[in-house]
Amino acid sequence: MKAFILLSGGVDSMACVNFYFQMGYEIECFFCDYGQPALIPEKQAATMISDRYNTTLHILKAKDLLKVPESGEICGRNALLVWMVFCKAGLGNYKIILGIHDGTGYSDCSPQFVEATNRVIDCYANGTVMLEAPFLNWHKAEIAEYCKDNQLPYELTYSCETGNTPSCNLCSSCLDRKEFFND
Repeated sequence: MKAFILLSGGVDSMACVNFYFQMGYEIECFFCDYGQPALIPEKQAATMISDRYNTTLHILKAKDLLKVPESGEICGRNALLVWMVFCKAGLGNYKIILGIHDGTGYSDCSPQFVEATNRVIDCYANGTVMLEAPFLNWHKAEIAEYCKDNQLPYELTYSCETGNTPSCNLCSSCLDRKEFFND
């Protein structure tokens, strides 16, 4: 079976690549350019991760559609990303993989989001395409532990929301890296 993984270049999406790779899925990765501040370093990280796992990396563009507020939650972001992959891939027999997890408080990182999205996908695909989020009920600490236990190439990832290099060390993603990876 095919797994089309939304690969942001961060830890969670890299863990998804490894997770489905270990299960023997045929993997293709999708990086979405939606005008995010961290576009360049995220794309570089996604490319390195894709190369590491010897997978195809598709670059999808939806520039300047999403507004990045100070709160950090980008309304509709994960829905847009899923639909970009679905529109690009079309009908078939595959899974769209999203590296969302518990503990964020974001509405598009919830079981309700995954269930509702799958219901809409079913209107088109009649059960042949499915959205999966393997870490949906895990917290960030559990994903970090999974990465450590599986000796994943954490150094290839990028997670600063500002797009700064070096990272800002102040945004929530940088704080997670400090807490869970001693970054």
